[in-house]
Amino acid sequence: MLTAFRAFSRSKWAAALLVLIAISFVIVGARMDVFSNLGPKHVIDAGERSMNEAEFKTAFDQVRERLQQQVGRPLTNQDLVAENIHTRFLAEQTEQLGFLNWAWKAGIRPGQELVVKQIRKIPAFFNSVTGQFDQQAYQAALAQQNLTPAMLEQDLRDQYATEHFGAAVFAGARVPRIYGALLAGSALETRDGRWFEVTSAMAGQVPAPTDAQLNAFIQENAERLRAPEFRMVSVVLFTPDNAGNAPISEDRIRERFEFKKDTLGKPETRTFVTLTAPNRETAQKIAAALRAGQSPADVGRANNIAPASFEATPRAAIGDAATAGAVFGLQANQVSDPVQAGVGFAVAKVTAIQPAAPASLESARQELIQELRAEDVKTQTYAKVEKYEAARTAGKSLADAAREAGGRMVDLPPFTKDGKLPNGQALNAPPQIFETAWSLTKGGESDVVDAGQGQYFAIRV
Repeated sequence: MLTAFRAFSRSKWAAALLVLIAISFVIVGARMDVFSNLGPKHVIDAGERSMNEAEFKTAFDQVRERLQQQVGRPLTNQDLVAENIHTRFLAEQTEQLGFLNWAWKAGIRPGQELVVKQIRKIPAFFNSVTGQFDQQAYQAALAQQNLTPAMLEQDLRDQYATEHFGAAVFAGARVPRIYGALLAGSALETRDGRWFEVTSAMAGQVPAPTDAQLNAFIQENAERLRAPEFRMVSVVLFTPDNAGNAPISEDRIRERFEFKKDTLGKPETRTFVTLTAPNRETAQKIAAALRAGQSPADVGRANNIAPASFEATPRAAIGDAATAGAVFGLQANQVSDPVQAGVGFAVAKVTAIQPAAPASLESARQELIQELRAEDVKTQTYAKVEKYEAARTAGKSLADAAREAGGRMVDLPPFTKDGKLPNGQALNAPPQIFETAWSLTKGGESDVVDAGQGQYFAIRV
Protein backbone atom coordinates (compact mmCIF):
# COMPACT_ATOMS: atom_id res chain seq x y z
CA MET A 1 0.00 0.00 0.00
CA LEU A 2 2.79 2.46 0.94
CA THR A 3 4.76 1.53 -2.17
CA ALA A 4 1.74 2.23 -4.37
CA PHE A 5 1.15 5.58 -2.66
CA ARG A 6 4.79 6.63 -3.14
CA ALA A 7 4.56 5.70 -6.80
CA PHE A 8 1.37 7.73 -7.21
CA SER A 9 2.93 10.78 -5.48
CA ARG A 10 5.68 10.89 -8.13
CA SER A 11 3.26 10.66 -11.06
CA LYS A 12 1.76 13.50 -13.14
CA TRP A 13 -1.68 12.67 -11.71
CA ALA A 14 -0.54 13.65 -8.19
CA ALA A 15 0.61 17.05 -9.48
CA ALA A 16 -2.75 17.59 -11.18
CA LEU A 17 -4.55 16.66 -7.96
CA LEU A 18 -2.53 19.23 -5.98
CA VAL A 19 -3.40 21.91 -8.54
CA LEU A 20 -7.12 21.11 -8.16
CA ILE A 21 -6.85 21.30 -4.36
CA ALA A 22 -5.11 24.70 -4.59
CA ILE A 23 -7.81 26.02 -6.93
CA SER A 24 -10.53 24.83 -4.52
CA PHE A 25 -8.86 26.75 -1.67
CA VAL A 26 -8.82 29.90 -3.80
CA ILE A 27 -12.54 29.51 -4.58
CA VAL A 28 -13.95 28.51 -1.18
CA GLY A 29 -11.17 29.74 1.09
CA ALA A 30 -8.69 27.77 3.13
CA ARG A 31 -10.38 28.35 6.52
CA MET A 32 -12.02 25.30 8.08
CA ASP A 33 -14.52 25.28 10.93
CA VAL A 34 -15.16 21.76 12.22
CA PHE A 35 -18.17 22.98 14.23
CA SER A 36 -19.85 24.89 11.41
CA ASN A 37 -22.38 22.10 10.77
CA LEU A 38 -23.53 21.98 14.40
CA GLY A 39 -25.87 24.93 13.94
CA PRO A 40 -26.23 28.42 12.47
CA LYS A 41 -24.20 31.27 13.92
CA HIS A 42 -27.33 33.41 14.23
CA VAL A 43 -30.89 32.64 15.25
CA ILE A 44 -32.15 35.27 12.77
CA ASP A 45 -30.44 36.66 9.66
CA ALA A 46 -32.20 39.53 7.87
CA GLY A 47 -29.80 41.16 5.45
CA GLU A 48 -27.23 43.06 7.47
CA ARG A 49 -29.27 42.68 10.67
CA SER A 50 -29.01 39.55 12.76
CA MET A 51 -29.72 38.19 16.24
CA ASN A 52 -27.44 35.63 17.85
CA GLU A 53 -28.35 33.09 20.53
CA ALA A 54 -27.37 35.33 23.47
CA GLU A 55 -29.38 38.28 22.14
CA PHE A 56 -32.39 36.07 21.42
CA LYS A 57 -32.23 34.58 24.94
CA THR A 58 -32.03 38.05 26.53
CA ALA A 59 -35.02 39.31 24.52
CA PHE A 60 -37.04 36.15 25.22
CA ASP A 61 -36.27 36.41 28.96
CA GLN A 62 -37.67 39.95 28.89
CA VAL A 63 -40.86 38.61 27.29
CA ARG A 64 -41.12 35.96 30.01
CA GLU A 65 -40.65 38.58 32.77
CA ARG A 66 -43.41 40.77 31.32
CA LEU A 67 -45.78 37.79 31.13
CA GLN A 68 -44.94 36.84 34.73
CA GLN A 69 -45.94 40.33 35.86
CA GLN A 70 -49.21 40.07 33.94
CA VAL A 71 -50.25 36.66 35.29
CA GLY A 72 -48.81 37.22 38.77
CA ARG A 73 -46.87 33.95 39.00
CA PRO A 74 -43.53 32.49 37.88
CA LEU A 75 -43.31 31.10 34.34
CA THR A 76 -40.72 28.77 32.84
CA ASN A 77 -39.52 28.66 29.26
CA GLN A 78 -41.33 25.33 28.94
CA ASP A 79 -44.60 27.08 29.83
CA LEU A 80 -44.04 29.57 27.01
CA VAL A 81 -43.11 26.82 24.55
CA ALA A 82 -46.32 24.96 25.43
CA GLU A 83 -48.31 28.06 24.42
CA ASN A 84 -46.27 28.41 21.17
CA ILE A 85 -45.06 31.84 22.29
CA HIS A 86 -41.47 31.13 21.19
CA THR A 87 -42.43 30.67 17.52
CA ARG A 88 -44.63 33.77 17.52
CA PHE A 89 -41.83 35.80 19.11
CA LEU A 90 -39.35 34.44 16.55
CA ALA A 91 -41.66 35.43 13.68
CA GLU A 92 -42.16 38.93 15.13
CA GLN A 93 -38.41 39.45 15.57
CA THR A 94 -37.74 38.21 12.03
CA GLU A 95 -40.28 40.64 10.57
CA GLN A 96 -38.93 43.50 12.69
CA LEU A 97 -35.28 42.91 11.74
CA GLY A 98 -36.28 42.59 8.10
CA PHE A 99 -38.07 45.94 8.24
CA LEU A 100 -35.17 47.63 10.07
CA ASN A 101 -32.69 46.31 7.50
CA TRP A 102 -34.87 47.77 4.71
CA ALA A 103 -35.32 51.07 6.59
CA TRP A 104 -31.56 51.50 7.01
CA LYS A 105 -30.96 50.88 3.30
CA ALA A 106 -33.81 53.25 2.45
CA GLY A 107 -32.05 56.04 4.37
CA ILE A 108 -34.10 56.08 7.61
CA ARG A 109 -31.07 56.48 9.87
CA PRO A 110 -31.59 58.28 13.22
CA GLY A 111 -28.62 60.48 14.17
CA GLN A 112 -26.48 60.12 17.26
CA GLU A 113 -27.96 63.28 18.78
CA LEU A 114 -31.45 61.74 18.81
CA VAL A 115 -30.09 58.70 20.65
CA VAL A 116 -28.20 60.84 23.19
CA LYS A 117 -31.30 62.99 23.71
CA GLN A 118 -33.35 59.90 24.56
CA ILE A 119 -30.69 58.58 26.96
CA ARG A 120 -30.70 61.94 28.76
CA LYS A 121 -34.37 61.37 29.69
CA ILE A 122 -33.59 58.28 31.81
CA PRO A 123 -33.01 59.33 35.47
CA ALA A 124 -31.32 56.03 36.42
CA PHE A 125 -28.24 57.05 34.42
CA PHE A 126 -27.57 60.19 36.50
CA ASN A 127 -25.74 60.49 39.82
CA SER A 128 -28.28 61.11 42.59
CA VAL A 129 -25.86 63.42 44.46
CA THR A 130 -24.26 65.51 41.70
CA GLY A 131 -27.12 65.28 39.21
CA GLN A 132 -24.63 64.60 36.41
CA PHE A 133 -24.55 61.75 33.93
CA ASP A 134 -22.73 58.79 35.52
CA GLN A 135 -21.07 56.37 33.11
CA GLN A 136 -20.74 53.68 35.79
CA ALA A 137 -24.41 53.98 36.77
CA TYR A 138 -25.28 53.86 33.05
CA GLN A 139 -23.38 50.61 32.52
CA ALA A 140 -24.55 49.07 35.82
CA ALA A 141 -28.23 49.79 35.08
CA LEU A 142 -27.88 48.20 31.66
CA ALA A 143 -26.00 45.19 33.06
CA GLN A 144 -28.93 44.46 35.39
CA GLN A 145 -31.07 44.04 32.27
CA ASN A 146 -28.38 41.98 30.46
CA LEU A 147 -27.79 44.87 28.05
CA THR A 148 -24.74 46.81 26.85
CA PRO A 149 -24.58 50.51 25.84
CA ALA A 150 -24.28 49.45 22.19
CA MET A 151 -27.42 47.30 22.47
CA LEU A 152 -29.41 50.14 24.10
CA GLU A 153 -28.31 52.69 21.50
CA GLN A 154 -29.20 50.29 18.68
CA ASP A 155 -32.61 49.68 20.27
CA LEU A 156 -33.24 53.44 20.47
CA ARG A 157 -32.25 53.86 16.81
CA ASP A 158 -34.66 51.07 15.90
CA GLN A 159 -37.47 52.74 17.86
CA TYR A 160 -36.87 56.08 16.14
CA ALA A 161 -36.82 54.46 12.70
CA THR A 162 -40.04 52.52 13.37
CA GLU A 163 -41.89 55.53 14.81
CA HIS A 164 -40.67 57.81 12.01
CA PHE A 165 -41.82 55.40 9.31
CA GLY A 166 -45.12 54.67 11.11
CA ALA A 167 -45.90 58.37 11.49
CA ALA A 168 -45.29 58.93 7.80
CA VAL A 169 -47.48 55.98 6.81
CA PHE A 170 -50.41 56.80 9.07
CA ALA A 171 -50.31 60.50 8.20
CA GLY A 172 -51.30 59.67 4.64
CA ALA A 173 -53.22 56.44 5.13
CA ARG A 174 -56.80 56.38 3.81
CA VAL A 175 -59.09 53.38 4.04
CA PRO A 176 -60.42 52.32 0.59
CA ARG A 177 -64.19 52.68 0.13
CA ILE A 178 -64.56 48.98 -0.57
CA TYR A 179 -63.59 48.30 3.05
CA GLY A 180 -66.47 50.47 4.23
CA ALA A 181 -68.84 48.65 1.89
CA LEU A 182 -67.72 45.29 3.26
CA LEU A 183 -68.25 46.43 6.85
CA ALA A 184 -71.70 47.81 6.02
CA GLY A 185 -72.68 44.59 4.25
CA SER A 186 -71.53 42.52 7.20
CA ALA A 187 -73.43 44.68 9.69
CA LEU A 188 -76.70 44.50 7.72
CA GLU A 189 -76.44 40.83 6.78
CA THR A 190 -79.22 38.48 8.00
CA ARG A 191 -79.47 34.70 7.84
CA ASP A 192 -82.13 32.01 8.32
CA GLY A 193 -81.29 28.74 10.01
CA ARG A 194 -82.70 25.59 11.59
CA TRP A 195 -81.31 23.47 14.36
CA PHE A 196 -82.11 20.43 16.45
CA GLU A 197 -80.96 19.24 19.86
CA VAL A 198 -78.75 16.22 20.48
CA THR A 199 -79.27 14.76 23.96
CA SER A 200 -77.46 12.05 25.87
CA ALA A 201 -80.61 9.88 25.76
CA MET A 202 -80.23 9.61 21.98
CA ALA A 203 -76.89 7.85 22.48
CA GLY A 204 -78.45 5.14 24.63
CA GLN A 205 -77.28 3.72 27.95
CA VAL A 206 -73.51 3.56 28.45
CA PRO A 207 -72.36 0.64 30.62
CA ALA A 208 -70.25 1.40 33.70
CA PRO A 209 -66.48 1.03 33.10
CA THR A 210 -64.74 -2.06 34.43
CA ASP A 211 -61.89 -1.95 36.94
CA ALA A 212 -59.43 -2.77 34.17
CA GLN A 213 -60.68 0.16 32.09
CA LEU A 214 -60.48 2.50 35.07
CA ASN A 215 -56.91 1.40 35.88
CA ALA A 216 -55.87 1.82 32.25
CA PHE A 217 -57.38 5.32 32.15
CA ILE A 218 -55.62 6.30 35.39
CA GLN A 219 -52.26 5.08 34.08
CA GLU A 220 -52.68 6.91 30.77
CA ASN A 221 -53.59 10.16 32.54
CA ALA A 222 -51.36 9.83 35.60
CA GLU A 223 -49.74 13.27 35.21
CA ARG A 224 -53.07 15.03 34.79
CA LEU A 225 -54.78 13.21 37.65
CA ARG A 226 -51.91 13.35 40.13
CA ALA A 227 -52.43 16.02 42.81
CA PRO A 228 -49.53 18.50 43.04
CA GLU A 229 -47.32 18.71 46.10
CA PHE A 230 -48.40 21.28 48.68
CA ARG A 231 -46.27 22.75 51.44
CA MET A 232 -47.15 24.65 54.60
CA VAL A 233 -44.71 27.09 56.15
CA SER A 234 -44.46 29.37 59.14
CA VAL A 235 -43.07 32.75 58.16
CA VAL A 236 -41.29 35.23 60.43
CA LEU A 237 -41.87 38.70 58.98
CA PHE A 238 -39.56 41.60 59.73
CA THR A 239 -41.56 44.57 58.47
CA PRO A 240 -41.14 48.30 59.12
CA ASP A 241 -42.81 49.77 62.18
CA ASN A 242 -45.51 52.38 61.80
CA ALA A 243 -43.04 55.24 61.88
CA GLY A 244 -44.65 57.41 59.23
CA ASN A 245 -45.21 60.28 61.68
CA ALA A 246 -42.04 59.87 63.74
CA PRO A 247 -40.56 63.29 64.64
CA ILE A 248 -37.29 64.26 62.95
CA SER A 249 -34.99 66.65 64.79
CA GLU A 250 -34.17 70.02 63.28
CA ASP A 251 -30.44 69.26 63.49
CA ARG A 252 -30.82 66.18 61.29
CA ILE A 253 -32.90 68.10 58.76
CA ARG A 254 -30.28 70.87 58.55
CA GLU A 255 -27.42 68.39 58.30
CA ARG A 256 -29.08 66.55 55.42
CA PHE A 257 -29.92 69.83 53.70
CA GLU A 258 -26.29 70.98 53.82
CA PHE A 259 -25.22 67.64 52.37
CA LYS A 260 -27.73 67.70 49.49
CA LYS A 261 -28.36 71.38 48.82
CA ASP A 262 -26.34 71.32 45.59
CA THR A 263 -28.65 68.67 44.15
CA LEU A 264 -31.88 70.04 45.65
CA GLY A 265 -31.60 73.36 43.87
CA LYS A 266 -32.59 73.93 40.27
CA PRO A 267 -29.48 74.17 38.06
CA GLU A 268 -29.10 76.71 35.27
CA THR A 269 -30.75 75.45 32.10
CA ARG A 270 -30.68 76.59 28.51
CA THR A 271 -33.02 76.21 25.58
CA PHE A 272 -31.05 75.78 22.38
CA VAL A 273 -30.86 74.18 18.95
CA THR A 274 -27.91 72.29 17.49
CA LEU A 275 -27.11 71.36 13.90
CA THR A 276 -24.41 68.74 13.35
CA ALA A 277 -22.57 68.87 10.03
CA PRO A 278 -20.33 66.16 8.56
CA ASN A 279 -17.38 68.56 8.07
CA ARG A 280 -16.07 71.90 9.32
CA GLU A 281 -16.78 73.77 6.06
CA THR A 282 -20.48 72.96 6.18
CA ALA A 283 -20.59 73.83 9.89
CA GLN A 284 -19.07 77.26 9.23
CA LYS A 285 -21.65 77.83 6.49
CA ILE A 286 -24.43 76.92 8.97
CA ALA A 287 -23.05 79.27 11.65
CA ALA A 288 -22.90 82.14 9.16
CA ALA A 289 -26.50 81.54 8.04
CA LEU A 290 -27.77 81.48 11.65
CA ARG A 291 -25.93 84.71 12.47
CA ALA A 292 -27.49 86.25 9.37
CA GLY A 293 -30.93 85.69 10.92
CA GLN A 294 -32.08 82.53 9.18
CA SER A 295 -34.10 80.11 11.30
CA PRO A 296 -32.55 76.75 12.30
CA ALA A 297 -35.29 74.95 10.36
CA ASP A 298 -34.49 76.83 7.13
CA VAL A 299 -30.75 76.34 7.59
CA GLY A 300 -31.29 72.64 8.23
CA ARG A 301 -33.38 72.20 5.09
CA ALA A 302 -30.80 74.03 3.00
CA ASN A 303 -28.04 71.71 4.20
CA ASN A 304 -30.10 68.51 4.46
CA ILE A 305 -29.59 68.39 8.25
CA ALA A 306 -32.27 67.90 10.92
CA PRO A 307 -31.97 70.43 13.80
CA ALA A 308 -32.05 69.01 17.34
CA SER A 309 -34.00 71.11 19.86
CA PHE A 310 -33.33 71.05 23.61
CA GLU A 311 -35.81 72.61 26.04
CA ALA A 312 -34.55 73.88 29.44
CA THR A 313 -31.62 71.45 29.51
CA PRO A 314 -28.98 71.53 32.31
CA ARG A 315 -25.32 71.26 31.41
CA ALA A 316 -25.02 67.83 33.04
CA ALA A 317 -27.65 66.43 30.68
CA ILE A 318 -25.71 67.30 27.52
CA GLY A 319 -23.87 64.15 26.52
CA ASP A 320 -21.07 65.80 24.51
CA ALA A 321 -18.65 67.87 26.62
CA ALA A 322 -17.56 70.11 23.73
CA THR A 323 -21.15 70.94 22.80
CA ALA A 324 -22.03 71.60 26.47
CA GLY A 325 -19.10 74.00 26.81
CA ALA A 326 -20.13 75.87 23.68
CA VAL A 327 -23.80 76.13 24.69
CA PHE A 328 -23.11 77.37 28.23
CA GLY A 329 -20.55 79.86 26.94
CA LEU A 330 -23.16 81.76 24.91
CA GLN A 331 -25.64 84.48 25.74
CA ALA A 332 -29.26 84.40 24.60
CA ASN A 333 -29.69 84.46 20.80
CA GLN A 334 -25.97 83.94 20.20
CA VAL A 335 -24.56 81.35 17.78
CA SER A 336 -21.47 79.28 18.56
CA ASP A 337 -18.52 78.60 16.32
CA PRO A 338 -18.31 75.04 14.97
CA VAL A 339 -17.08 72.61 17.63
CA GLN A 340 -15.74 69.09 17.17
CA ALA A 341 -18.50 66.90 18.65
CA GLY A 342 -18.59 63.15 19.14
CA VAL A 343 -20.02 62.80 15.64
CA GLY A 344 -19.27 65.60 13.15
CA PHE A 345 -19.09 69.34 13.84
CA ALA A 346 -21.85 70.98 15.90
CA VAL A 347 -23.19 74.54 15.74
CA ALA A 348 -25.46 75.70 18.58
CA LYS A 349 -27.85 78.62 18.94
CA VAL A 350 -29.15 79.54 22.41
CA THR A 351 -32.71 80.88 22.42
CA ALA A 352 -33.34 81.20 26.18
CA ILE A 353 -31.47 81.02 29.48
CA GLN A 354 -33.12 79.93 32.71
CA PRO A 355 -30.94 80.97 35.69
CA ALA A 356 -30.16 78.62 38.53
CA ALA A 357 -32.50 78.63 41.54
CA PRO A 358 -30.73 77.51 44.75
CA ALA A 359 -32.81 75.42 47.13
CA SER A 360 -33.98 76.75 50.48
CA LEU A 361 -34.39 74.74 53.64
CA GLU A 362 -38.12 75.43 53.79
CA SER A 363 -38.77 74.40 50.18
CA ALA A 364 -36.93 71.10 50.69
CA ARG A 365 -38.06 70.41 54.26
CA GLN A 366 -40.87 67.91 53.54
CA GLU A 367 -38.76 65.97 51.04
CA LEU A 368 -35.90 65.70 53.55
CA ILE A 369 -38.25 64.63 56.36
CA GLN A 370 -39.73 61.83 54.24
CA GLU A 371 -36.26 60.69 53.23
CA LEU A 372 -35.00 60.60 56.84
CA ARG A 373 -38.13 58.77 58.03
CA ALA A 374 -37.67 56.13 55.34
CA GLU A 375 -34.07 55.62 56.44
CA ASP A 376 -35.16 55.32 60.09
CA VAL A 377 -37.74 52.68 59.17
CA LYS A 378 -35.14 50.60 57.32
CA THR A 379 -32.70 50.97 60.21
CA GLN A 380 -35.30 49.79 62.74
CA THR A 381 -36.24 46.82 60.56
CA TYR A 382 -32.64 45.74 60.09
CA ALA A 383 -32.07 46.06 63.83
CA LYS A 384 -34.82 43.45 64.29
CA VAL A 385 -33.06 41.17 61.81
CA GLU A 386 -29.74 41.50 63.65
CA LYS A 387 -31.43 40.80 67.00
CA TYR A 388 -33.16 37.73 65.52
CA GLU A 389 -29.92 36.35 64.07
CA ALA A 390 -28.14 36.90 67.39
CA ALA A 391 -30.87 34.95 69.20
CA ARG A 392 -30.67 32.10 66.67
CA THR A 393 -26.89 31.99 67.05
CA ALA A 394 -27.40 31.71 70.81
CA GLY A 395 -29.44 28.54 70.23
CA LYS A 396 -33.00 29.81 70.55
CA SER A 397 -35.76 28.35 68.40
CA LEU A 398 -37.23 30.17 65.44
CA ALA A 399 -40.40 31.11 67.34
CA ASP A 400 -38.53 32.30 70.46
CA ALA A 401 -36.02 34.30 68.42
CA ALA A 402 -38.83 35.92 66.42
CA ARG A 403 -40.70 36.84 69.59
CA GLU A 404 -37.57 38.33 71.17
CA ALA A 405 -36.67 40.34 68.05
CA GLY A 406 -40.18 41.69 67.51
CA GLY A 407 -40.85 39.71 64.34
CA ARG A 408 -44.35 38.65 63.33
CA MET A 409 -45.18 34.93 62.91
CA VAL A 410 -47.63 33.97 60.15
CA ASP A 411 -48.77 30.45 59.16
CA LEU A 412 -49.47 30.28 55.44
CA PRO A 413 -52.07 27.93 53.93
CA PRO A 414 -50.89 25.01 51.74
CA PHE A 415 -49.47 26.13 48.39
CA THR A 416 -47.76 24.58 45.38
CA LYS A 417 -44.29 25.28 44.03
CA ASP A 418 -45.67 27.97 41.73
CA GLY A 419 -47.71 29.62 44.53
CA LYS A 420 -51.18 28.14 43.90
CA LEU A 421 -53.69 27.39 46.69
CA PRO A 422 -55.75 24.15 46.71
CA ASN A 423 -58.62 26.05 45.04
CA GLY A 424 -56.34 27.06 42.16
CA GLN A 425 -56.06 30.72 43.13
CA ALA A 426 -52.66 32.40 43.49
CA LEU A 427 -51.31 33.03 46.99
CA ASN A 428 -50.51 36.71 47.43
CA ALA A 429 -46.93 36.43 48.67
CA PRO A 430 -43.45 37.38 47.40
CA PRO A 431 -42.01 34.78 44.99
CA GLN A 432 -38.95 34.47 47.25
CA ILE A 433 -41.16 32.65 49.79
CA PHE A 434 -42.09 29.95 47.26
CA GLU A 435 -38.49 29.55 46.11
CA THR A 436 -37.19 29.31 49.68
CA ALA A 437 -39.91 26.86 50.76
CA TRP A 438 -38.99 24.43 47.97
CA SER A 439 -35.28 24.69 48.74
CA LEU A 440 -35.86 23.15 52.21
CA THR A 441 -36.99 19.77 53.47
CA LYS A 442 -39.71 19.14 56.03
CA GLY A 443 -38.73 20.81 59.32
CA GLY A 444 -36.05 22.90 57.61
CA GLU A 445 -35.53 26.53 58.58
CA SER A 446 -34.12 29.20 56.30
CA ASP A 447 -31.76 32.08 56.92
CA VAL A 448 -33.14 35.61 56.78
CA VAL A 449 -34.11 36.47 53.19
CA ASP A 450 -34.35 40.00 51.74
CA ALA A 451 -37.80 40.46 50.15
CA GLY A 452 -37.05 44.01 48.96
CA GLN A 453 -38.50 47.38 50.00
CA GLY A 454 -36.89 47.11 53.43
CA GLN A 455 -38.67 43.86 54.36
CA TYR A 456 -37.10 40.56 55.41
CA PHE A 457 -38.42 37.09 56.30
CA ALA A 458 -37.39 33.63 57.46
CA ILE A 459 -39.44 30.44 57.07
CA ARG A 460 -39.82 26.97 58.54
CA VAL A 461 -41.41 24.18 56.48
